[in-house]
Amino acid sequence: MKCVHCGTKLRNESNFCLKCGAPVNAMECYIKEMTESGRVLSRKTDKESLEHIKELTGKIFERTHLNPDLKYEVRAFFEAYLPKITNVLSGYKGIKGQKDEDGRMKDLRDDLTDVLNTTERAFELMYTELCDNDIMELKINIEALKAQISRDGLLDSDFVIKE
Repeated sequence: MKCVHCGTKLRNESNFCLKCGAPVNAMECYIKEMTESGRVLSRKTDKESLEHIKELTGKIFERTHLNPDLKYEVRAFFEAYLPKITNVLSGYKGIKGQKDEDGRMKDLRDDLTDVLNTTERAFELMYTELCDNDIMELKINIEALKAQISRDGLLDSDFVIKE
């Protein structure tokens, strides 16, 4: 991951860039790297997959800020996928434009399309799982509140608030 401000390679555990001192926002760093490397993509479907991955990255990060308990679970997911997808895109950027005399570049583009589609699906599944967990947690909280209201006798028809 590189610093959004100066481009210095960052350590995963850093909170600040050691070169420019700017605070590290991992989501911004990865999205910037994916955007820069993704500019060399020529297939419309690859560009769309990458845009969707970036969109889902933002949504997943947002979910972790809303529910800090998810931060560690999602962190492992991001640490597994974001560096690899940015490395793949950077590697592709480095060899894009080479002559394709034996069809290897076409095969490479096909492999890149497959990995972008697979990564996009993985991010969709993670986001869906986070949303499902939120829904389940909300249902549990609703049932607990209903039970508490019932236990406190607030559902009885003869309940009257005295002034």
